[in-house]
Amino acid sequence: MKFSILPKIQSVFSRLRSISNNEPLSGLSLVIIIFLDIFVLVALFQGLADQTSSFTAPSDIIPYNCQAIAIDTKNYDKSQKIDQILLQARNYQYNDYTTYRVTPSSGNNPQSLHPECAKIEDLFGKLKNDAAFYKLLDTRDQIINRKSSLESAIDKLKGSYDTVLLEKIANQPKDQSISGTSADTIKQDLQKNTEELATVLEEEKANMALIEQNSNLQGILAYLTPDLAENLKTTLSRLEFYYPLKRLGVELLFLIPLFLLVWFWNDHSIKRENGTQTLISSHLLVIVFIPIFWEICYGIFEIIPKELLQNLMKWLQDLQILMFWYYFLILLAIGVALMSIYFLQKKIFNRKRLIERRIENGQCQFCGKRLKEWDIYCPFCGENQFRKCGKCKEETYRELPICRKCGKE
Repeated sequence: MKFSILPKIQSVFSRLRSISNNEPLSGLSLVIIIFLDIFVLVALFQGLADQTSSFTAPSDIIPYNCQAIAIDTKNYDKSQKIDQILLQARNYQYNDYTTYRVTPSSGNNPQSLHPECAKIEDLFGKLKNDAAFYKLLDTRDQIINRKSSLESAIDKLKGSYDTVLLEKIANQPKDQSISGTSADTIKQDLQKNTEELATVLEEEKANMALIEQNSNLQGILAYLTPDLAENLKTTLSRLEFYYPLKRLGVELLFLIPLFLLVWFWNDHSIKRENGTQTLISSHLLVIVFIPIFWEICYGIFEIIPKELLQNLMKWLQDLQILMFWYYFLILLAIGVALMSIYFLQKKIFNRKRLIERRIENGQCQFCGKRLKEWDIYCPFCGENQFRKCGKCKEETYRELPICRKCGKE
């Protein structure tokens, strides 16, 4: 199978390494061109980022915090929903110190915020101004810290008590004891901490009852209905499907004209046989193509419904054959690598082109070592560099099909 674009690709790659057939590229010039390539590539990706930064993303319409409150809590019970509301209430309290991922209103396009998310923002705004509510939250945090400390102390005392009992059973002398504390003392401390923990748990229960009575919290809780979650989820799914298409279109509008301009410059330079401009435009042609190829691949990957991959992974996990997914990825990577190497070696950097390049550079056609002009046999590998032409019987290059004397095959 012949690729019509293959000669173009081969010619571009050949023009990346020299100014002309008679003028090789110097090391310093190569360094300058590499720096130019890096600068242009960075500028292109930065330009793409700036081009799409003002583009309305799904997270600008239904931000992450709104998703966490309204969508993710769809199947939560009342207690779980309250925990999520309290978590987000803290985020609103420290709004000035957090990033846009935890505050619904502060996306790149606040004016694009979904009305339901705007309503949730208003409800949390009222909660933020409720000093009594946050005082209860501070008390709750203190109670949780005390509870955690007591639970940790109780676990430690239980471990010590078990150790002392084992030592007692083994009749181990007190001077060799690991604990250094009697079982009665540990038992008393354990009982004291257990009683204190029970008191703390009662305080936590009473504190939570007061928090749940807060009218602003009740307003948010009442607003988080299953219908709200379903409507927002449907809207978000639609936005996430069309957004990659729109973004890809905007990015290609930025890249394609530039690619065509560089292609025209490259073609014009080749026709005028301007070696320096051909070299630079060939490099730019490859550099501009990189983000085009990357963005197309990334866009296609994003367009594939995420639920499809998630359902596939869940199905494999349910069948306990998730390992086959990783086998597939490994085999796919090996296959892509093999095909890439085959294409590069057979179609672009093939043996014919290698021989041609060696002859152009005065090298052995077989081992690549440098030859003198009068060398018929390679002094390194011993191979004859010439053969007799079947037409004119003159000597011509052994590995080239066309005779250098008569021009016949």
